[in-house]
Amino acid sequence: MQDPQDFWGESSRPRPRQILLDVLAAGVFTLFALVSAMQQPVLVVVGTLTMGLALALRRVSWPAMALLATATGVCQLVAGELVVLADLGFSVVSFVLGAHPRAWVRRLGLGGVLAAALVVSAAVATGAIGDAASGGSAAFAAITAAALATLVSGGGWTLGYLRWQTRQRVTAQVQAGLEQERTRIAADMHDLVAHTWAVVAAQADGARYALGDRDGDRKAAEAMELIAETARVSISDLRDLLTELRYQELATPSGRSSRDALVERMRASGMDVRLLERGHPSASAPLAVAAQRLLAESLTNALKHGDLAHPVDVEEDWRDGYRLVVRNRVRGSSDGLGSGHGLSGMRDRVIKAGGAFDAGASDGTWTVRAVLPEPDA
Repeated sequence: MQDPQDFWGESSRPRPRQILLDVLAAGVFTLFALVSAMQQPVLVVVGTLTMGLALALRRVSWPAMALLATATGVCQLVAGELVVLADLGFSVVSFVLGAHPRAWVRRLGLGGVLAAALVVSAAVATGAIGDAASGGSAAFAAITAAALATLVSGGGWTLGYLRWQTRQRVTAQVQAGLEQERTRIAADMHDLVAHTWAVVAAQADGARYALGDRDGDRKAAEAMELIAETARVSISDLRDLLTELRYQELATPSGRSSRDALVERMRASGMDVRLLERGHPSASAPLAVAAQRLLAESLTNALKHGDLAHPVDVEEDWRDGYRLVVRNRVRGSSDGLGSGHGLSGMRDRVIKAGGAFDAGASDGTWTVRAVLPEPDA
């Protein structure tokens, strides 16, 4: 199985179709290069053929490619002749080395570029390749040869290195996106599990304490019914979450009915929820789902940490996006209430959507404020 982080396939074997394409391209290149090399010494022809083989193996084995390309240079150096068309293959070889994921291979390729420029320059200056000029002409010829070698090989290496940098940047962006997605999934699962078990725990405690009352059986039955309903809703929410993970549209976006069911569950758990709504719920599924989860987590925190002897005030404003304000009295000290996973998950959700989030205690009252913009159509 391919490493999920190696989505460029750099560590995987090349496909037969890719190898076939490389062989065909190298064959065409070699045929054109041989046209200009047929009148040259045998070593030059051999060097041209080895360059074509090097290009054919560029995906299969970069060491073999580099050795064959080096053999091409040696053949031309020994023969004392350059084949300009065949030497253009050095740009492809340098490109492969410059784009390699391993740093030491890229450095090796850069070293090869510098070595090629120096060797070609020295060979031209000493007359090992071509006819050595005298005086300033020899120096000019050597500098020109070094410049051309650097342009061909160095240009290929530079393009390969730029390709590697681009892939690194894209990889970092994708990994950051995956990390954000993992964080979002963790926040969604926390919201779902925390809300469900907070309601279940409250109802289970209520049922246990009610057993000693005169209407204990009825109250316990009502608590059990609410626990069952909460479990069913939790399963439905879990299905919605799995639908999102499959990148599918929700069948029906959360709306007023889901919000009302949530509020009724919290009221049945002993919370006096006082709801004030302005506007109408958005038709946007992502905004409606986000609003539902923000409200659920805010009420869950109020159920776990709030003083249920006092009412919980909820304000929802659907005009121009979504605004939520939840206020509840704190039970005991408010120290540490702002450090839980629930609040950090809400904050991340809101900020990722381009909104604003704030939560804190003042004079014994805990207040959550969230603003979500209307998603672009």
